[in-house]
Amino acid sequence: MRLRVDSPLYGCAMVKPDRATSNSGFCQLRGAAMLNIRINLTINLKKTYALVVAGILIVSNLFTPAYAIQTKESVRLEKVVMVQLDHVVVKTTRTEALEALNSPQVKYFDAQALAFLTTYARGWNMQEWGCLNNIWTNESHFNPLAKNKSSGAYGIAQFLPSTWGNYNLVKTPVAKLQIQYGIHYIEKRYGNACTAWRFWQRHKWY
Repeated sequence: MRLRVDSPLYGCAMVKPDRATSNSGFCQLRGAAMLNIRINLTINLKKTYALVVAGILIVSNLFTPAYAIQTKESVRLEKVVMVQLDHVVVKTTRTEALEALNSPQVKYFDAQALAFLTTYARGWNMQEWGCLNNIWTNESHFNPLAKNKSSGAYGIAQFLPSTWGNYNLVKTPVAKLQIQYGIHYIEKRYGNACTAWRFWQRHKWY
């Protein structure tokens, strides 16, 4: 008669004989094989985890917008411009100009500075800014509340009442909005500020 005893140590069934026999060598071999399987499984799981993590990183980089992975070094390599305005000196890059305009905390309260930042962020060069600066300095001195009593022209860009209506714009005292409207008007009607400035020099209006 033989009694079957499960051995958790080696993962095999030992047979307890009623006479002197032993299969301990077989159990040791099978136990070693089971140990190797466990080790290999652990290693494979670690490799699989590493591959999954690497895949996630690769996919996330593919779908990450370019601006989100822009390095500080690339920002430092941008061209820095400095302009002396009537009341303030502005030193900036295109990226910094855009950030300043989009920030809820306004860095520049001066309307002339806001106009420069807006044009520079849009890609205008310094010559175009100079032309716009000439027009609006002559028209309103960048005063968002400037009003011509005879014509009814209002704001930094000195829009006539008909201009506000023709462009479906709501009359506003907000300098930032007036600047955006004025730039849009110049781009639509003249193409660029220097063409508008040449027109203004001939006619004293634009």
